[in-house]
Amino acid sequence: MSKTYKKLNSIAFILILVLSLSSCTKIKIDRLNKKGMELFEQNNFKAANKIFSEILSLDNNFLPAYFNRAISYSFLSKNAEALKDLDHIIKVQGYYEEAFLNRGIIYENMGKYEEAIKDYDRILEVNPHHLQAQHYKGISLYYLGDFKAAIVEYNNSIKNGLNVSGVYYNKAVALDCLRNYKEAILNYSKAIAIDKDFKQAIYARGIAYYNIGDLKLAKANLEYAKKMGHSKAAQMIKTIK
Repeated sequence: MSKTYKKLNSIAFILILVLSLSSCTKIKIDRLNKKGMELFEQNNFKAANKIFSEILSLDNNFLPAYFNRAISYSFLSKNAEALKDLDHIIKVQGYYEEAFLNRGIIYENMGKYEEAIKDYDRILEVNPHHLQAQHYKGISLYYLGDFKAAIVEYNNSIKNGLNVSGVYYNKAVALDCLRNYKEAILNYSKAIAIDKDFKQAIYARGIAYYNIGDLKLAKANLEYAKKMGHSKAAQMIKTIK
């Protein structure tokens, strides 16, 4: 299953009072933090990371820099370093939703699905209707092979208001694994209704139609996926007589 389209949440600032800093140092940190955020918004994660590290060399108690550096590390595929910074925030501050959410995402990207689920569950203990935690927990459950439990989490997130193409697509893929192709088709269609250019969903819907023996709709979907540039569509079309 292709991973759902998801990004790490926008950088969130942790409001703290830095009483130990001189006013000059505080001004410098504020200026550096603004510069780091600008570099991050420009997708210059390496440069942003250096800025946040510079901030921490001035004040190693400035928690926003740990968080922002963790996110930049994750975009640089330095997951171990990102986890270290997020672990520090959680150790110092205790419960901080964004830290748990992003740590869960990083664990998930590393294939540590049980660890990811623990972080999502921690969020859901505090906020049982947290949409991203429910959705992402479903993804981890899928990769653990528990398709029914994954669908439960997808349904929970949808019921609570999540209306994005990724959650319907992920639910459809789990339904495919259970060979519930008709329900899968309905959910692929919902994903496509939200994102008409979702070629992977169009391709997968074509396969689902093929699996229920509707060759006409299978071919139509696969032809459309091919037109959109899906790499496997052309080969699959050749198998349909």
